[in-house]
Amino acid sequence: MNKTAKFFCSALAFLLLLGLILVPLQRVLARKSLSGAWDMTNKIAGFYNEEPDQFEVMFFGPSHAYAAFSPLELWEETGVKSYVFATQQQPLWATYTYVKEALKTQSPALVVVECRMAFGDKEYYNEKDTFPVTFSYMDDLPLSWNKVELALQSAPDLEGRVSALFNFMMYHDRWSDLNKSDLTFRRSQARDPYKGFVMLEPQETPRPRPTIETVTRADPLLEKNQYWLGEIIKLCREEGVALWLVKSPSNLEPEEKAMLNMVEATAERHGVPFHDFNEDYAAIGLNEDTFYDEHHLDALGASRFTRYFAGILTQRCPSLKTDRNDPDWAADLEAYHRALEALGG
Repeated sequence: MNKTAKFFCSALAFLLLLGLILVPLQRVLARKSLSGAWDMTNKIAGFYNEEPDQFEVMFFGPSHAYAAFSPLELWEETGVKSYVFATQQQPLWATYTYVKEALKTQSPALVVVECRMAFGDKEYYNEKDTFPVTFSYMDDLPLSWNKVELALQSAPDLEGRVSALFNFMMYHDRWSDLNKSDLTFRRSQARDPYKGFVMLEPQETPRPRPTIETVTRADPLLEKNQYWLGEIIKLCREEGVALWLVKSPSNLEPEEKAMLNMVEATAERHGVPFHDFNEDYAAIGLNEDTFYDEHHLDALGASRFTRYFAGILTQRCPSLKTDRNDPDWAADLEAYHRALEALGG
């Protein structure tokens, strides 16, 4: 063996050894959200432990998705099983990856994308104050080529891309914060009984709705957002999965409505269904007291919205596969209703 071959073999062995050391260490040090409403590690990691080909509908997007769509409520109304595969401020390039990841194990008839991040104003979330957004959608994805491609889209430079892919660089100083769950948690055991839904507690502060009815202009999206919206449309078409672009109730600001009009125009140009549920407050039964904060429904508002959505879904997609007799879903639904009643529902 010549010197060059020996060097490459030695380098490969070193990298392999380094990986064997760093990967388990990274799993221990990584931030984990395991309790409270935002137990996102259970929700994202738990998705990978769900039975294959179980979900007829998959929801994607940012917090406006996971605070609005309640799969258990939808199942109770229609018998259709679904999952919300959403993360905080999930940009469209991450949504694209999440759709690809979901299609590895699930065969949904319908993909629903919540479009709030189509009018995001950043090409990257790699600054000190925004990097947590990147880690929120990267941390709980298993290592795969999809994750590598997502890391490439998540930062403009090599350092940022490596940091996104290997979060050891972000969490290496968490030693003093480690607790028992960091050592005992296994992603293979993660499970979310709410199927990705985040149950937000009702608040006492009214959230008035801005006036948007007169906004008819269509403002351009950030070029990167326009591109990835097109790629999501293309991916679903190539995979033979129906796509529905929606905006959940979120008290849209006028400037957001103008960009949402561009999303609607894009959907129309590609022959993709679109629905802005901010136009349906009266029909849904929403008011200024059904919001957790300015832009997110509380659990009671989400319950009303999901029941309303269920009616439209049944009309739009009458042939969706149903399964009303699953005892595990029935048990999760019973626990969900107890939690909802505790919040005043």
